[in-house]
Amino acid sequence: MKYLSLPFLLLALLPAALTAQQLRFSLSPSLSFPPDSLVKNRLLTSLDGFLQDKDRPGGAAGYTDTAYLRRYQMGFDEIQFIENSKKYNDSNFFRPQLTNIIKINPGEYLIKLAFAGVTSDRQPVVRKLYSMVAREKADKFIFYPAVDYVVKDWQHKQVGRIHYVYPHTLDLSAAKRFDEFNTALAAKFGVKPVALTYYHCSSAQELLRVKGVDFDATASYLRRGDSDEENNIFMSGINSPLYKHDLVHFYCAKFLPKQTCRPAEEGLAYYMDGGWGESYEKCLKTLKDYAAAHPDTNLYEPFKNNLSAGDISLKHTISALLVATLDKREGFAQVLAFIRGENTDERMLKNMQQFFGITPQNFNEKVRKLLTAG
Repeated sequence: MKYLSLPFLLLALLPAALTAQQLRFSLSPSLSFPPDSLVKNRLLTSLDGFLQDKDRPGGAAGYTDTAYLRRYQMGFDEIQFIENSKKYNDSNFFRPQLTNIIKINPGEYLIKLAFAGVTSDRQPVVRKLYSMVAREKADKFIFYPAVDYVVKDWQHKQVGRIHYVYPHTLDLSAAKRFDEFNTALAAKFGVKPVALTYYHCSSAQELLRVKGVDFDATASYLRRGDSDEENNIFMSGINSPLYKHDLVHFYCAKFLPKQTCRPAEEGLAYYMDGGWGESYEKCLKTLKDYAAAHPDTNLYEPFKNNLSAGDISLKHTISALLVATLDKREGFAQVLAFIRGENTDERMLKNMQQFFGITPQNFNEKVRKLLTAG
């Protein structure tokens, strides 16, 4: 809760601050500026320019290091279009506020921003607290993602083709198994194994901090991963060097057409590594138990409505059952063909009919038969 108190206190000052400063962001009354007024003004002007252009194609090119962002394409994705709120029907609801400037080195500062709004009944709503690094260059400041600053004291370890970056300890046995899985998965895709940089975070919250996020109002989930396929960067927030499920998604994003049928792709990931920390075998047993406990239920209903049993998605487990069946029957090349296509439920139905003869009308019969056979 300590993250919320400062933005809540300052939200009432937001309109006045914006008018007074003629900036796109407000200033915290307790904000301490660099003693040099020229540096202060350059920093504020540069931040204003950055916020103005951050959502444009190519980003805020005048206030970012484009060469750096080519090597780290996740960039500032956590704050792109963050001002917009569908709930409050306002494209500029979550307004930025500069809450802190922390000197790191001469000419280099850690910048803290809050994105928050006020409802019609004067209730403050904090969307995100965000950090980034500002470096002085000539007559302005250039902004960088916080990742290098956050992990500057982390350890490094090369395991096969995987370069691990981690804060505390590394389970070397699990890391070796992940490297082996990377090699095996590449063979299935018919490509060379990817040499990954793996940010091994101890929790989803730590992964958010690596991405510059100190607080996210929507981060109510337990596990999370992220990646930059162009630069072979892989991030995990599950406190493990072994994250096969998301590596499957990484390979799909890197080597398959830009758009895949997501329900089918999730089925592949469940088949290769289960979901939410549970193995495929455990997910399949959960689906079988559900089917046995609901003999009169048409299994198309939990599939269509994406029902879960605990954390396990019944829809994705059914998709995994189809992937497993196809892999055993016709090989992995057909699995990759099965997951191609636009990301819609209509495409999933089309693929199921093409590869299995499954339609909404015979879905229950055919899936229950596959469950019995499996």
